[in-house]
Amino acid sequence: MRFSVLFVVFAMGCSASSNETAPPDAGAKDSAAATPEGSTSDAAAPNEAAAAKVDLDGDGLDDADERQWADEYFPFYAIHPSDGCKTHGVLYRLSPHPADASKITITYDVLYDADCGANGHVGDDEAFSVLADPSKHGKDGILAVRAISHQGTACEHDTTCGVCQGMTACGTAQRNGADYPVVYASKDKHGNYADKPTCDGSFICDFGGCGLPATADAPPLVNAGEPGKPLVSDLTTLGFITTTNGWKNQALFDFDPWKAGNFGGAGDVSKDLVDPAFVIAPANCN
Repeated sequence: MRFSVLFVVFAMGCSASSNETAPPDAGAKDSAAATPEGSTSDAAAPNEAAAAKVDLDGDGLDDADERQWADEYFPFYAIHPSDGCKTHGVLYRLSPHPADASKITITYDVLYDADCGANGHVGDDEAFSVLADPSKHGKDGILAVRAISHQGTACEHDTTCGVCQGMTACGTAQRNGADYPVVYASKDKHGNYADKPTCDGSFICDFGGCGLPATADAPPLVNAGEPGKPLVSDLTTLGFITTTNGWKNQALFDFDPWKAGNFGGAGDVSKDLVDPAFVIAPANCN
């Protein structure tokens, strides 16, 4: 998240990664226990379901459900087709909404190997968020999307779209066979926008604007967990920031997302994950 000027510097050799990654300590649900002797299977089912729940980050949600929702409600993430440094992955924090526990709030922090635009630097962190209703599946569960580009700089733009009262409808594109809301990442600078015209109009900060690729992004998704109960402390050991995934900047290897400090020459990921600016009010949402 750095201020941009009018000229563009290109970095070559970056490529996107498409495999999914799950925290090693947030495994799938356990198999159901055997029915006790003398009990019926129906009577045992509630106890089996309770025993199967895994909540290592202590937020009251099953970790396996969190992984499913993070993927299911991930928008069509549109990295510009001509972006020169696409190597990236996504760290997310998913929690019950603080004002309405029937909803969930997901902060997706997109981490890049480099910012190769004007005033480029090693590493890049650009976040956006989703307000979702977990009782609904796929794109129908997405109530609103918020993107904040270049947060904390003179280039910051806040854009929100959705079905809640007073919001502009999100632009859509096909993901998983359905029309998903689009979040655009500006060319080379990776500023996130929920509105393409706002991105295209920010030519001083995001020269090259935003573009829609032919297919939806499918980056690695990693559950960060919660403050005090992290699910990851080393993104290289986890298999996220690795040479196999196309990462080149060694300064970013073995990064702990919950440790205070900048991600290379970019911002502080530990602050992104808890930033209340990404929590969307759930009132009057269809």
